[in-house]
Amino acid sequence: MQVDLYRRRIAATVVELARDDPFLVKEVIARLRTAGEIETDDLVYLDRIADRWIAVAEANAQRGASAHARQARG
Repeated sequence: MQVDLYRRRIAATVVELARDDPFLVKEVIARLRTAGEIETDDLVYLDRIADRWIAVAEANAQRGASAHARQARG
């Protein structure tokens, strides 16, 4: 039972990291794949989470830029 709790904590930490710095997570996954440390299909779920947070960040940036443009126009 202790191992399951440990794995859940690690998984939660990694998912949080993917949310906080998705570019870092994608870079580390790419390096691990290139180095042969993990298989091509390993960490696909985490890669998708990072992609989702990158899309969220880009959408937020676009909304912020358009809001700034509206304010500048007056």
